[in-house]
Amino acid sequence: MELLDVYNDQMKFVGKTIPRGTSLGKNENILLSLVYIRNRKGDYLIQKTSKKKGSIFSTTGGHVVQGEKALTTIVREIKEELGLSVSKEKLQYVSTFKYPNQPCIFHVYLLNTDYIDLKTLKLETEEVESVYWINEKEIEQLIQEHLFLETHGSIFLKYIKK
Repeated sequence: MELLDVYNDQMKFVGKTIPRGTSLGKNENILLSLVYIRNRKGDYLIQKTSKKKGSIFSTTGGHVVQGEKALTTIVREIKEELGLSVSKEKLQYVSTFKYPNQPCIFHVYLLNTDYIDLKTLKLETEEVESVYWINEKEIEQLIQEHLFLETHGSIFLKYIKK
């Protein structure tokens, strides 16, 4: 069972830990961490989630578990979901914000990379069906067609898109 720390709207820990999936009260939030991976050409590594996770496009990310820091979470999620080892120093911090009308606070990162051969990635098949390099226009199209995870799409448009 995954345990998550609870934070208020001002991003302060409230001294409460809950099992993942537990309903949250007013002014209670969980933390999520996500990364957009961009190559030298300006394309982004986007994943299609497994059928179990909705078969929708998204970027790499996950829940910040009890006692974990957001940066540690994203390094762990990149390793778990993609089989890719990344040092914390290579991740560029983008933003931390309370997501509107949802009980969550996002920590957003960017990883600029020369090249990743998609064939060498070891996908966590329970979560990730496939991965692709796609450009900004293609991501925008997926967002418009509601084929991109809503939170990840809005974060892309507001914080990542050039």
